[in-house]
Amino acid sequence: MQWCLLSILLVCTSASLRAQSSKRRCLDTPIDSTNPSSPVYRECHVERKAKVRSVGPRPQFTPNTVGPTSCYRATFEFVVDTTGKPELATARRVSSSDQSYADAIEASLGGLFYEPARLGASLVRQVVRYGSRLAITRTPSATATPRRPIC
Repeated sequence: MQWCLLSILLVCTSASLRAQSSKRRCLDTPIDSTNPSSPVYRECHVERKAKVRSVGPRPQFTPNTVGPTSCYRATFEFVVDTTGKPELATARRVSSSDQSYADAIEASLGGLFYEPARLGASLVRQVVRYGSRLAITRTPSATATPRRPIC
């Protein structure tokens, strides 16, 4: 009987710890809200996350490397408003592999369109993370089969 009670207590305690752990991973939004009457949520706070609906124009980028393979990456965080448009004033660079590529991606963020996040019956503002990658492979001849670079 004691073992049964002990195992039930252990299961309840571990479930409680997991719930607290998941709440700890959902941090408050570090981006200052430009509209205090409309709070900003992280994806772990909403019932339906904001999703990319359409991507804007292709970024204006010209690579400046001479190697056989070039990989470019850039990641940004920004707030998507209740109409599905990025709030460009909140955009911040999380990481990038090349300054000029990151600048080109940042300039194209305004062309993105999202399905807004939802909390209950309301559309809400949400912080999203947007990443872009570009891999360029140069081949020595027209008959060579290009290798797919790993970025």
